[in-house]
Amino acid sequence: MAAARHRAEISDHPAPTTPDPVPVERPRWTDPAASRPGQLAWQLVTVWLLGGFGPLALEGVTHGFELGGRAFTAATVVMLAVVSLSLMTALYVLVRATPVITPLGTTPRRRLLWTALVAAGGAVAWLTGRAIATAHELTVLHNGRLTVLLGGVLTVLVAAVLTHGWWLRIPAVAVLLVLAGTGLVVFRDSGPSELDRRLAHAGWTRDQTFVVNIPGYKPVHQTFGLAENGDDYIPTDPAATGGRIHLLSFEVTGGCRAPRCAHPDYLLLGDKPSVFAGDESRAAVHRSHSVLELTGTPGVDPELLRQALENARPARDDELLNATAPAPARDPVEALRLWLRDHT
Repeated sequence: MAAARHRAEISDHPAPTTPDPVPVERPRWTDPAASRPGQLAWQLVTVWLLGGFGPLALEGVTHGFELGGRAFTAATVVMLAVVSLSLMTALYVLVRATPVITPLGTTPRRRLLWTALVAAGGAVAWLTGRAIATAHELTVLHNGRLTVLLGGVLTVLVAAVLTHGWWLRIPAVAVLLVLAGTGLVVFRDSGPSELDRRLAHAGWTRDQTFVVNIPGYKPVHQTFGLAENGDDYIPTDPAATGGRIHLLSFEVTGGCRAPRCAHPDYLLLGDKPSVFAGDESRAAVHRSHSVLELTGTPGVDPELLRQALENARPARDDELLNATAPAPARDPVEALRLWLRDHT
């Protein structure tokens, strides 16, 4: 009876239950320690600031090289190293504080990789953007405030590629691909043109190159008289017996290859061709800083030489390209530029 009464009392007074836990308030997006949106916002905003001020600070330090001297050069190198290391440290601390945003935020080795990728990728993106702006004569990445704003955006794109979630990575990759493609086009079109490279390789300049057309004659080789031995002209009719004509172009001031440079007759030449008496038919004229000289074998009419020099004209680009050989690339960068010009 006592046992039954005890069970009845227990049933009338049920055992106390554990109270439900107090519901945790949903973390605010501004709390980077507890909210993924918060970590994302803080990471991208901080990367934006570092990517904007970093290049500006590094560019300012490089002005120390302009002071010259070993002491200033060494101090500038040290300052560049300090600023670079500070930026890298700030990036590492940032990814350590916001680890859930990127798959590279879980271990120290991965964080170092994230830091290196963001720093290197941001630098390449910034330099590419600046090259594109400079090629289009824009100063957006040469102005302090705009450099911070737009330079930071370029670095944010690199950090966005390394985040979780396709909705952020895909647009960032698309923008970076467009930036890279535009940068390659700018790189391809920069530097000296193919014609300028060929002229430099041949040792010629545009103001030295004149085309001399002689009726009834054709040049054996077209070097505009600038080759070591000039150009020879032969009759266009193989049966003709009109002799040969020789064209020579040389400077009258400095670097002259022939003793005739100091000839008083050439120093007094005017803009009109002059004919000189002698055993051979000879005429010469001033053109720019050079003298064009035509010499004919006996029997060549001196008036023909004078008229040919009167009608001499500057060489066109297509004529210069046909007369010059391709210039070899001087370094790998120029080789890449030439490859892009040939294949794009």
